[in-house]
Amino acid sequence: MTITAGATSSPRSGPRDRAHRHALGEAVAGYRLLGWKVSVTEQGVFLPLGPATTALAMPARIGSRVLADLKARMLAGPVTVIPGPREHWIFLAELVALLPTHLKAPPEVQFVRSPQRIALPPTMTRYGSLRWANPPSHSRHWFPPFTAVLALARTASTQGR
Repeated sequence: MTITAGATSSPRSGPRDRAHRHALGEAVAGYRLLGWKVSVTEQGVFLPLGPATTALAMPARIGSRVLADLKARMLAGPVTVIPGPREHWIFLAELVALLPTHLKAPPEVQFVRSPQRIALPPTMTRYGSLRWANPPSHSRHWFPPFTAVLALARTASTQGR
């Protein structure tokens, strides 16, 4: 699973390329309106993680349960989907405290921290474009506490076994 890259690097041309560049430009403008300091490269659009932000990556089977539970608690923030044979969901989260070294995540859940960056839609991978499972909006562009996402991922992980 790739969180920060995996984009296609082969040059594209034609109407599909123009449409993708247009979608990319609109997405970047939207992210910047939300106050996100995104960067754009040949590989796609990226959100650098800072000292107050983290991300939790997990398989779709766990991520769908976590998102439903966050929504039920009115804590759902932005969640991206990385397509592929083993689709992964990336939960953007607020780092409300230092990550204690004794804090354990289920084996399927991966923490992503600064100085890493997270690919955002419409970044392309060899399996297609990243998409939003729960898109940001002007009323919901904040990130939930990582502890809430982690706690629900632990529960969802044990339920799926």
